[in-house]
Amino acid sequence: MSFLYILEGLRVPLLDKLLSALTFLGGEGIFIALAIIVFWCVSKRDGYYLIAAGVGGTVISQNMKILCRVPRPWVRDPNFTIVESAREGAGGYSFPSGHSQNAVVALGGTARFVRPGWLKAVLWVLAAIVCFSRMYLGVHTPADVLVGAAIGLVLVFGLRPLFTRSEQDPRIIDWVFCGVFVFAAAGLFLAGHVPAGADPENLAEFQKNSYTMFGVAAAVLIGAPLERRFVRFETDAPWWAQVLKCALGLAVVMGLRMALKSPLNALFRGNPLADAVRYMLMVLAAVLVWPLTFRWFSRGCPVSRRGRKVLKVVFIVLIIILVLVAILFWVVTRDSSMEPRDFPEAENDLITPLGVTMLSGHRAGGGVAPENTLMALETCVKSTDYHLDVLEFDLHMTADGVLVLLHDGTLDRTSDAAEVFGETNVDVGSKTFEELQKLNMGAKFTAADGSMPFADLHGDAVPDDLRIISLDQALAYLEGAGGFRYIIEIKNGGDAGRQAADELYATLSAKGCLDRAVVGTFHNEITAYMDTTYPDMLRSAGVSEVVRFYFSALLDLDVDPDTFRFKALQIPTTDYVVNLGTSRVVNYAHAHDIAVQYWTINDPAQMARLQSIGADCVMTDHPDEGAKVLNQP
Repeated sequence: MSFLYILEGLRVPLLDKLLSALTFLGGEGIFIALAIIVFWCVSKRDGYYLIAAGVGGTVISQNMKILCRVPRPWVRDPNFTIVESAREGAGGYSFPSGHSQNAVVALGGTARFVRPGWLKAVLWVLAAIVCFSRMYLGVHTPADVLVGAAIGLVLVFGLRPLFTRSEQDPRIIDWVFCGVFVFAAAGLFLAGHVPAGADPENLAEFQKNSYTMFGVAAAVLIGAPLERRFVRFETDAPWWAQVLKCALGLAVVMGLRMALKSPLNALFRGNPLADAVRYMLMVLAAVLVWPLTFRWFSRGCPVSRRGRKVLKVVFIVLIIILVLVAILFWVVTRDSSMEPRDFPEAENDLITPLGVTMLSGHRAGGGVAPENTLMALETCVKSTDYHLDVLEFDLHMTADGVLVLLHDGTLDRTSDAAEVFGETNVDVGSKTFEELQKLNMGAKFTAADGSMPFADLHGDAVPDDLRIISLDQALAYLEGAGGFRYIIEIKNGGDAGRQAADELYATLSAKGCLDRAVVGTFHNEITAYMDTTYPDMLRSAGVSEVVRFYFSALLDLDVDPDTFRFKALQIPTTDYVVNLGTSRVVNYAHAHDIAVQYWTINDPAQMARLQSIGADCVMTDHPDEGAKVLNQP
């Protein structure tokens, strides 16, 4: 940590931005694109080499992360700050550094087979800069980076001789990927047998990565011999045809990667096996399907004279689109802040004075007690260390029409449902409230010290404050404790979502807190239903409304007063690429009498920054930390 503090003292804005940009060279997207381009345009052997080293390195680093469970630097030392733009790409445990390992494999691995000496040097220097950037940005310690880079180096130099020999015996590639497949399968086994103490979110990320690498290894193991036997493509083509081949091919492969995500997740009901299938299909498309077009590209895309003119036009249009996309990416990701303004004339009582921000317990304070439970509510209400202005929680409808506090549509992440019901991925809507009350909703909760204090409680041993709780029970307790403001999300869509809205409106009205609750949902049809049926219900912006609002704020459009029908923007900062955490967004919202409430903010430095730009409310899993930073009403 002492070295990181030295780097923290050397930070300057220009270097922050430069290294924040260069650190993306160690990201998954860059590696996928580079490996595919090499495979299609340079050498199939070298493409397989990069994939083998990448998959092997990721499996090793992910397994080490979940076994060692080393927290990030700012978690280990709350006084340490990071470059905020690096936070989004720094999820999970800290040791070892996956970005460093990935950069060494991608850039260093490429340096092993390119010929110009100057290019080899540039690639190794870039790999070293990525490794340094992880420390400079504050997201990894020197030990994290050194071990991550060492994993990459061992694979880059250890696998190279095998792939060099594959020129004489291509079956060597198959044997290498047999080993990678077995290695990935071992990681998959570990994903299902992780020792107690792993944080649920980090465990879920580890399982996702394990299934993903298993899918990639399986795809290459299947695809490589099939390609040699049936496709046998050549990598040579005119330079402009190579560009067109890669542009179109990457669009197809990456588009497949995105397009399959939602339907496969729905098909597998959230099981990470969906990621294995998705990446397997993506890699098979890259190895077997798109290469079927390569003979046409290698011949210079032979078409009629008129066809060549059309292709040139298409090529120019693609370049223009790429440039416009790059410009748009820069526009929406940059910090477009301006001078924060106070709006004392605001009529919306959810809007706070500049420099004052309400504190909300996200999922009822899920970082200090098991989320969305009575225990979490009681912990927040009775605490003498902090005071909550707002309670945030999520609602699902049970099979018998009871609204219960729960974030996920399934029960495995937070409860002992697998043991109680004898199956995984149980949909909460398939069980009655009585059946759900058999569960321990704190079974997977991990305390700050890494322990899981409620994991062994089952059946009658489960206290009432750890059983699933209904909306009526939650509000009865909270209103009896003096009453709060509420942020409530309806998780159901369709008929269940409309039924949830009906039940929620009736309950809020009966409890006398309709004017203190802001209701949100990700389902546009439920937003429309609430507007039509319950116009007096306070609500937050829907997804499409957020998009429209953002571009209106970015362009400072003068819109009609009734354009925005919501009272609050409940948004992240940069979770979805677009930078919503700016004073430009807050000022524009306040000018239109809309409050801005940010989720899920667990870093004290980020809380302080959002307060400084005029945020009205910050939702956090750790209200105890938020109270130390925020000036509350």
